[in-house]
Amino acid sequence: MLVAFASGDGKTIDSHFASAPAFEMYKFTGDKQGIIHTSLAAEDIGESVDKVDARINLLKECAIVYCTQIGGPAAARLVQSGIHPLKVPEGTLIIDELNKLNKLLLSKKTPAMVKKEIG
Repeated sequence: MLVAFASGDGKTIDSHFASAPAFEMYKFTGDKQGIIHTSLAAEDIGESVDKVDARINLLKECAIVYCTQIGGPAAARLVQSGIHPLKVPEGTLIIDELNKLNKLLLSKKTPAMVKKEIG
């Protein structure tokens, strides 16, 4: 399962979805390798008239995208693309959210949408 975080500093979730300077992406592998990390800067998104569409294309393999804010139409487009947006307070540590998600994946109370993504 691939998860993205809208982040300018690589450590905290500190950005609005449509204006995030970068996305920190983590893949939960489900094996001893654990979590794989990749960063995608705004330059990787490219110039586009539709910033939301460009970000959706970039994040199309993700199951969840964390951000501080997201507009209603952008959230609807993410959901239609099979990506679930989650809003968290600005400054939330990425590592804390990774730990929460990892605990959730290991628990017997994993939400249906997460079970679907991890197979």
